[in-house]
Amino acid sequence: MKADKNFLLILLLTLFCAGMIFAQSSAVQRRQVIILKLDDVLQSNEGGGPVALRWKRITEYLETNHIKGSFGIICSSLEGDNQTYFDWIKSKQKQGLIEFWLHGYKNRDDKDTGEFEHGTFEEQKAILEKCETLAKEKLGFPLTAFGEHWSSTTVETGKALEAIPEIKILFGGELKDTKKFVLPRIMGLEIKTGLPVFDKFKAEYEKVGASQEFLRLQGHPALWDDKKWGEFVKIIDYLKSKGCVFMTPSEYFNSKNKK
Repeated sequence: MKADKNFLLILLLTLFCAGMIFAQSSAVQRRQVIILKLDDVLQSNEGGGPVALRWKRITEYLETNHIKGSFGIICSSLEGDNQTYFDWIKSKQKQGLIEFWLHGYKNRDDKDTGEFEHGTFEEQKAILEKCETLAKEKLGFPLTAFGEHWSSTTVETGKALEAIPEIKILFGGELKDTKKFVLPRIMGLEIKTGLPVFDKFKAEYEKVGASQEFLRLQGHPALWDDKKWGEFVKIIDYLKSKGCVFMTPSEYFNSKNKK
């Protein structure tokens, strides 16, 4: 009887320890994933180039704090001979903290229309193919995620994206019935384009964001002056205090598609 009691005690202790380990593992797995979607990378000679000073600031901040993020390239910036710019992108991509993605070809202004708001399947597919060709020729790697730049989309956009094998991931938008991996917008980093406000972000996060498995948060670093930059840093510090994990789009995609 004593041996049986000892065996039962050992069994119960083993099950208890296993349960604790599983609970701790599950807690780690439940840590919310944050994907920073930062838009509109362009070549610039400001401050000696190859990108604007505000893009250098966000890049250095992510690197210093070991935070992962993603930068959307306006692919017309890959035209011409800007080797220093190309090398900068290649270097950051290789380091693994920042993933570059396809943010359209045209750098639209407020007098223009969005390049994916119109056009046939063939015309929109040609835009995407041009961007991928430029990336492979100038950077040496494809752009595996897509988000339209200042543009709505059409049914033809969805068809065109399905025809581009390099693109695996879509940043939400209006696209429906796609076979691609979609990262929908649940809430914003900014309350409007170029304007992060910590108090409003925190209120929205507590209301709709905290319960989500992941959030992809869109921002426009080139529009952030020092005050707006300070608000962005407060938001990141807040998310870090919540135990969030920062991932690139492809890292999250791969984590969800493990065999």
